[in-house]
Amino acid sequence: MEGSEMEQREGCGDSRAGRKRKGLATSVEERVRPEVRSMARPRHGGDVWGYNGIEDYSSNVNPLGAPERLAEYIRDAAGDLINYPDDTASGLKGAIASRYDVPAGSIVVGAGSAELIRLFPEVFISPGDKVVMPKPTFSEYGFACRLMGARMVDHPLREEDGFRVDVGSLINALDRETKAVYLCNPNNPVGRMIGRREVMELVEEAGRRDVMVFLDETLLELSERDQDVTCVHEVESHDNMFLIRSFTKSFAMPGLRIGYGFGSKEVMRFMEAGRLSWNIGTLEQRVGARLMSEEQEHVRKAVRMLVDEKKRMHSELSRILPYRVPLPDSYFFFCPVHPLGVSSRQFRAAMLEERMLVRDCSSFGAPCDRYSRFCVKTPERNEAFLGAMRSAVEKLGTGR
Repeated sequence: MEGSEMEQREGCGDSRAGRKRKGLATSVEERVRPEVRSMARPRHGGDVWGYNGIEDYSSNVNPLGAPERLAEYIRDAAGDLINYPDDTASGLKGAIASRYDVPAGSIVVGAGSAELIRLFPEVFISPGDKVVMPKPTFSEYGFACRLMGARMVDHPLREEDGFRVDVGSLINALDRETKAVYLCNPNNPVGRMIGRREVMELVEEAGRRDVMVFLDETLLELSERDQDVTCVHEVESHDNMFLIRSFTKSFAMPGLRIGYGFGSKEVMRFMEAGRLSWNIGTLEQRVGARLMSEEQEHVRKAVRMLVDEKKRMHSELSRILPYRVPLPDSYFFFCPVHPLGVSSRQFRAAMLEERMLVRDCSSFGAPCDRYSRFCVKTPERNEAFLGAMRSAVEKLGTGR
């Protein structure tokens, strides 16, 4: 084959191979894996850095904050930092196993649920594999899959149906080329939840089609429906299923990165093989074990408060806004703002003027760019938030 013809087939002489034949240096971009070249970092809530005196309503964590004894747990754990951490994280896994009444061999831990979100496709997804993803949903899933070269297929959730997942429709989207399907329950950012029966219908049908199911329950533990909905006890008998949870939401400690996942022993064998060594430090292991063993009442107390406050906030929002706001299944609102004549980004700016940070949902794509997400907190904080929203809505209505 003539050199010029080969270069044309490789990209009109601009490929790395073509440049090397010409004695030209390749650029850094040309050395990078194709999957990484066009990647953009996902955007999230909780971006309070750079603001002073701002109340963060954009992130969904325990409104009671971290347990009072957290500082004590950290001090107690800090005395053993001279040694490498236990790479098996046996103490932390044991505490999680006891809390959920599952074998420790069915558990993997990570530096936050984010590490496990990345680890799953690193272990199970190969370049070109088809992955089905509801849209909208948490952006880290798609980011991790694209990084591994997955072929992403969006499964749009219907705005007219309140963005609820239709399991039958999702099952119909699975075909013989599908390697994995993702489900966030309750779904982020829309706050909608489906029951255990529906989730397991998806898992079982996916199993018959040889499809893996990634199930994210990190937002479920602060729901009053947790025990009725969770599928933690289904993972041992379904080897096509991987389920994650996190300390971040239930114990309000995003700054300490502790996540955990459940799967069958066979799934765990490969997840453990693929994970980063010493991924959980001694501090996280010791603190996490004590939180899991000693602070469950802290979580239950928050759930009881959230049930009442969600209803109260919903009632108050109906007085502030000139339209109906959907009552969420979870403890955060996905609120339409386009009837106010503004976008999600513009509403965020208006609330920042009132010293409140809400989630700009534009990063989830249309039609989420017409919605705002904000959480439920304590009664006193919620009063301040509602007052700020009332002021922002009035100013938007007058064009100020």
